[in-house]
Amino acid sequence: FNSAFDAVVPMVCVALAGLFALLAEAFRAKGERMPIGGLAVIGLLGAGVASVLLWDRNASSFGVVTADNFSLFVNLVLVVVGLLTVLFSSQTLERDGLPVGEYYALVLFGLVGMMLMAQATDLLLIFLALETMSIAVYVLTGLRRDQTNATEAAFKYFLLGAFASSFFLYGIAFIYGVTGTTHLEPAGAAIAAQSMAANPMLLIAVGLLIVGFGFKIAAVPFHMWSPDAYEGAPTVVTGFMSAARTAAITGGDPALAAQVGG
Repeated sequence: FNSAFDAVVPMVCVALAGLFALLAEAFRAKGERMPIGGLAVIGLLGAGVASVLLWDRNASSFGVVTADNFSLFVNLVLVVVGLLTVLFSSQTLERDGLPVGEYYALVLFGLVGMMLMAQATDLLLIFLALETMSIAVYVLTGLRRDQTNATEAAFKYFLLGAFASSFFLYGIAFIYGVTGTTHLEPAGAAIAAQSMAANPMLLIAVGLLIVGFGFKIAAVPFHMWSPDAYEGAPTVVTGFMSAARTAAITGGDPALAAQVGG
């Protein structure tokens, strides 16, 4: 409808589906069966169609969200993972008695954070996207509230995730202190104009960012949380975490590295 908002259309489709899933859960009578998963499928298909239509257009919104072909490819991967997650979730939800609307809403909002991470061109927006994704995954990990191992896994994941997020945010602060901006292009240009050896603050900044990303993708030696989280979460959530989260972070990480000094 407006070229200024084109880049965020895929995320809006998924976010609206998440909101409708929450509304459906709120008005669903106890024991009533509602096709809430269908809302998730519609939202994901809408995001996939929007990503295809945006191909080769290099749309940009608000100066901090860019829909280039690389980020759109990541979006399509996330749409596929999201659809598979939704299709395989019905039996798990019924068997474990999990709240259907809450579950699908968390999956969709987590995907919104992942898509935003792939499309963001500002470090602060990447941080917000990372936390949007992380909070949804924390809750999904401990969604089986009656099981001790699920609660323990979610608690450990949350504590270590918050610790890693502080490293990432501190790295952003160092980048801003050195370059005077958090936008990727000018920050990358400022870093390229300086010598890494001459300014150890840049090394510290990049190191802190790597620690934050390394934890989120469970890269060695920041992987100590993954066995408990993967064991405590429902199997379908484990698949969602390992596939979608890693695709989003590794999809955004090369773009971030290319912009912030390569």
